[in-house]
Amino acid sequence: MNKFYLQLEEEIKTNDGESLKDEELVMKAVDNPRLFEIFVDRYQDVFLRTAGRVLRSKEDSEDAVQEAFVKIYKNSKKYKKQPGIAFKSWAFKVLMNCVFTCYRKMKRNFNDSEYMDQLLYSGDENIDNTFEKKERRDEIESVLDGMPEELSDLMKEHYLKDRPYAEIASAKGISLATLKMKLFRARKKFKEVLEDM
Repeated sequence: MNKFYLQLEEEIKTNDGESLKDEELVMKAVDNPRLFEIFVDRYQDVFLRTAGRVLRSKEDSEDAVQEAFVKIYKNSKKYKKQPGIAFKSWAFKVLMNCVFTCYRKMKRNFNDSEYMDQLLYSGDENIDNTFEKKERRDEIESVLDGMPEELSDLMKEHYLKDRPYAEIASAKGISLATLKMKLFRARKKFKEVLEDM
């Protein structure tokens, strides 16, 4: 433990030598932000484990935990002590709100891209039956027919003909970035048409 940290620990001792409670520590940290490091140190590991159980990603968990600590620090004055409810419970509630916000974003991104990729690629190894494959392909093509022609063409090129981005962009005379943006819009439109059907 470094000298700076030991000095911080001394600053948060009460008259009887005990460490400050969480809420007292965070309130003091408003005037002395360095003290918030002690609070972070107390909860970082357990927060990361909690976030990791939901998000299943180290990077996303770290982002959610960092956001939670920022919110706890910024909103500490809004905390109102209630009988039987520890500051720790309020802090965990803030963490879980951040975790679920992150989870919803991940799910939305997954639904908009990876899920659509899985749905649209014609070579689905999970479908053994040739009839099922044809039926699925027909369904996909009928959805594509209900879309604007430009977006439909791009999706057919990439998903049904399995052509790489660079090849399609070159053939259409557009940049790779433009193609990706149009395919993103196309996937969104595909989802809307599919839901309407």
